[in-house]
Amino acid sequence: MRLSLAALPFVLIAIFAGSYILRWIAVVLVALILGTVLFGLEIKLKYRPKTRFTPKEKKSEFERTAMLISKARSGSVARALIEEKILDSYAVLTDSELKSDPNAALKALHSDGDFLDNLEKALEILEADLNEG
Repeated sequence: MRLSLAALPFVLIAIFAGSYILRWIAVVLVALILGTVLFGLEIKLKYRPKTRFTPKEKKSEFERTAMLISKARSGSVARALIEEKILDSYAVLTDSELKSDPNAALKALHSDGDFLDNLEKALEILEADLNEG
């Protein structure tokens, strides 16, 4: 701290001196003094030690689907994702546009009542269609 206070007069000279050369000499002296303070005296800085990254264990497809179904009870985004999965399953069977002309499984999924019951009906219809196709 005392050494950095020694740089104060040179800082003032660098700011208020009229001569351009005198300003640059003061700036160089300030840099030398502060460089000595920072690097010469080896100021100890606190730092956090490096921690090892441990990747989480990935969930299986079944666990992700089960979590998606449990979230679909109250969330509209999860319901839309389930509907997309059903549409993808039908895309394997046929090339028709199911979004504009929904089939029986999608109609059962969108019908009134409990979502899980509707999902079960839609999956039964999907299973029957897959067994036919």
